[in-house]
Amino acid sequence: MKIAIIGAGFAGLVSARTFKQFGHDVVVFEIAPEVGGVWSCIRRYPGVKTQNSKETYSLSTLKMPSKLDTHPKGEEVQEYLEAYVEQEKLRGDIRLLTKVVAALPIAEGWTIKTLNVETGEEKSEDFAHLCVCSGAFSAGNIPGWPGKDEFEAAGGKVLHTSDLRSMDQVAGKDVCVVGYGKSSCDATTQIYPHAATTHIVVRSPIWKLPSYLMGTVHYSYLLLTRFGEALFQYIEPWTSQKFLAGPGWPIRASAMGTLGLITRNQLGLKKANLLPPGPFETIARATISLATPGFYEAVHEGKIKVHREVGVESLSPGKVHLTDGATVKADVVVCGTGFIQKAPFLPEAMQRQLVDGSGNWVLYRHILPAANIPNLSFNGYNSSLFCPLTAEVTSLWIAAHLSGLLEVPELDERRRLAEEKVAWMVERTNGKCANATNLVPFSLCNIDEMMADLNLKLGSFAWFKQWLLPVDPQAYAPLTGQLLKRLRKD
Repeated sequence: MKIAIIGAGFAGLVSARTFKQFGHDVVVFEIAPEVGGVWSCIRRYPGVKTQNSKETYSLSTLKMPSKLDTHPKGEEVQEYLEAYVEQEKLRGDIRLLTKVVAALPIAEGWTIKTLNVETGEEKSEDFAHLCVCSGAFSAGNIPGWPGKDEFEAAGGKVLHTSDLRSMDQVAGKDVCVVGYGKSSCDATTQIYPHAATTHIVVRSPIWKLPSYLMGTVHYSYLLLTRFGEALFQYIEPWTSQKFLAGPGWPIRASAMGTLGLITRNQLGLKKANLLPPGPFETIARATISLATPGFYEAVHEGKIKVHREVGVESLSPGKVHLTDGATVKADVVVCGTGFIQKAPFLPEAMQRQLVDGSGNWVLYRHILPAANIPNLSFNGYNSSLFCPLTAEVTSLWIAAHLSGLLEVPELDERRRLAEEKVAWMVERTNGKCANATNLVPFSLCNIDEMMADLNLKLGSFAWFKQWLLPVDPQAYAPLTGQLLKRLRKD
């Protein structure tokens, strides 16, 4: 089968590797000049690092280099993916600087129309299957505030954190950062030494976790384990999750209370006026965000000015007007205001079939459309704490489905299950689930779910280790061979 893959980040590359191992021909389309997805040179912002440790943020067949720091830099992740391309012999299957202009359904698959953004060359090619791996974080969201046009006409700049390439863009300027997620705090910490003034607008303070609690214990030993995930209850909960939400609640309450107290004191949240209003367990309502090193120290020292529990009302030349009536002087507004989850290359009518009325993606297992759209799958629309590993298991799920090794429910049942999952995600996160593409903290729950569909299991020892130690992606390396062996038998 000839398969088109859109996107050359973790999801696209591991999908290409898996599909080729299952005997398919693949072409990977990538608009950037290099592989990497969010880690490519056109998307990463200065100073970006992984939230995960290098031991947990990798694919099963290639470790991150041991020489790297615990949290690799963005360019180091991109270099790792280049090494993966070489190891898996994918270079000839990737078309860089190639924009997918349109993906049009035909009787036996898809017609993919592309544009080479460097030469202007246009092409059209037919494929039997389309796997969308362009990700949930590929297009930055910039709010359309009143007065934005006038602000820019007067020389001001409004840009997303993913468009921040160099500190030359902010040097000597008054800068206002909007948002309090990881990218916002990372960007603010990079900006303030270069800017004339630096403000950050925080609509709703959330809990953030230090990389090292009390300076010694890496957070991965607490939350990137099965025990850490057991502290939160999935839609189809593990027995341990039921226990900790029921009779074992004192254990859970003690763990959460201790983590909250340590975090509050270590980061100086009260002094920074950034102590969240809710309990620590709300850290996992939408995502788990690490504290950016140096951010809170700069706030304490007055180098970063915090505007708490306010939003942006409007812009005017040289000014940002906040909802509490305050005005911030600004030459540059940097938006850490999330991402747009869209697939603009698909026909508009089809795009509407893939989402609900609120724009949430309605996909069975976050992979298959819950609508009558054949020969289409998605990888990377189940963002987790282990995105590379999740993408790898997802690619196996898709390959098994294409090979007839996996039975999926009928369309009506897929739709019911997908809608039920979306409703649960929206409710537990108060709608902050990246349009039903962000599964944090239920990374292992999702992986277990897909493996159960495939009738695959980890070895008992590997599974037991995950309760005590951070997940090791290499434990999942044998899964491809197990599925291929089953395929050969059939």
